[in-house]
Amino acid sequence: MSAASPRTPGGSFEADPEAVYAFVGRFFAGLAAVGVEHVVISPGSRSTPLSVVARKTPRLRTWIELDERAAAFFALGLAKESGQPAALVCTSGTAAANYLPAVVEAHYSRVPMLLLTADRPPELRDWGAGQTIDQSGLYGRYARWAVELPVPEAGDEALRYADQLAARSVDVARAAPAGAVHLNWPLREPLAPGASGLAAAARAVAPHGDLAGPPRLHPRRAECDSDEVETLVGLAREHEQGVICCGPMSASPELRRAIAAFGRQAGWPVLADPASNLRAPSEVESAPIVDTGDLLARTPRFSQRMRPEVVVRVGDSPVSKAQRLWLEAGDAREVVWVDRGGQWGEPSRRATRVLRSDAEGLFAASAASLAASPGEGADRLGSPWCRSFLAADRAARAAVDGGDPRAAGLAVAACVARSAPAGARLFASNSMSIRLLDLALSRPDAPLHVHCSRGASGIDGVTSTALGVAAAAAHGAAAGSSVPTLLLTGDLAFLHDLSGLLIAARESIPLTIVAVSYT
Repeated sequence: MSAASPRTPGGSFEADPEAVYAFVGRFFAGLAAVGVEHVVISPGSRSTPLSVVARKTPRLRTWIELDERAAAFFALGLAKESGQPAALVCTSGTAAANYLPAVVEAHYSRVPMLLLTADRPPELRDWGAGQTIDQSGLYGRYARWAVELPVPEAGDEALRYADQLAARSVDVARAAPAGAVHLNWPLREPLAPGASGLAAAARAVAPHGDLAGPPRLHPRRAECDSDEVETLVGLAREHEQGVICCGPMSASPELRRAIAAFGRQAGWPVLADPASNLRAPSEVESAPIVDTGDLLARTPRFSQRMRPEVVVRVGDSPVSKAQRLWLEAGDAREVVWVDRGGQWGEPSRRATRVLRSDAEGLFAASAASLAASPGEGADRLGSPWCRSFLAADRAARAAVDGGDPRAAGLAVAACVARSAPAGARLFASNSMSIRLLDLALSRPDAPLHVHCSRGASGIDGVTSTALGVAAAAAHGAAAGSSVPTLLLTGDLAFLHDLSGLLIAARESIPLTIVAVSYT
């Protein structure tokens, strides 16, 4: 990509539309080839090549959202539900700065995103050109990878670079810990494609000469470390009084089943946060699931008597502050942090061991090892420790279900959880909404998938994120079927993100919003 850029007779730099649109076309075709499905566009002049080509690339579903802040949270929701990075496109200047709140949330909640920010070319920067800011490194440490692209030029090497860039960006965004990748695109005028530019983009989508296209990305698989399995199994055999603390996580059904199986074999109660999705009946049948950890931790008689010797933590920090403080005060002999993303999400600083094996393999292998030697101890599910936990959980659940109906917020959360259709997505806002859902959500009769944004735990972009979840759920549903999505939110969070409703109206996204006034 070393060819000189063409100049106009007056001496200014000028783009070659065919080269620009061929390069951009190759890049978006590469994204589609490695699994990206959604592109959220906030229209602007400088990003015209990116927007036009994204709209014309097969297998990419494009969404239009005028507000860049709402667009970024919408993309966050798309990625939360689909598991694949959603791409964002915006023009230059402060438009890109509006992505920052969602990028911060993606960083802390480990959600993959691609930020494609158009920019002025180098010769216009720091010379007073309008709508020009320093976009290089705009997101700081919150971006997993930041790249300043060259101005697109013609040739096979440029197209090979576009292929590799698309694949690498997606690979980095999805890698543990997942997060946002920022690609800054300097684009020269003319920006409109013309007939030759559109033709070049169309040719770039198809195989170009002897170019093979983007490399195939195979899943990253962390082998299950046998020493770590022995460590976990040894702790379960030596200590009856253990708990498994599961916080919010984007866990596969296989991981949830593996955790439940280990809890059964070890006889250790599973303290299940509502957003861990371990309260789902189909995947945790007969497991010692505890869904009232917050209430139990607030009960002095229980919290003082039931002090675990071993705590195994997986997922993000639980919603319940009372539960966290109870576990910290218990001064357990061993606090095992199963680090699923290299992000050290263990704020208590009590960890005595950090296990880095693939979590699904670790829990499944440990459960199998315990099951293979049943003669080494009594039925752990029938142990006094486990029986006491489950009895206390049943009593607490009965107290909540039979509580004061005038507790309006709790009653609303319980009603939403009970009335959600089978297979529904329930997005809970931060602050009171997720805390009330923690109390209200028992093990539902029908499968229910809970989403939240607990990375930075803010109320920013809640409606937009929920709309992204709804859009991805509807997009991924089988033909003729629907996946209902509900949002439980507070009045302030709802008002804070009113602009997010624009995309709901434009795209007819199905979302049921329950807004509760907590004031």
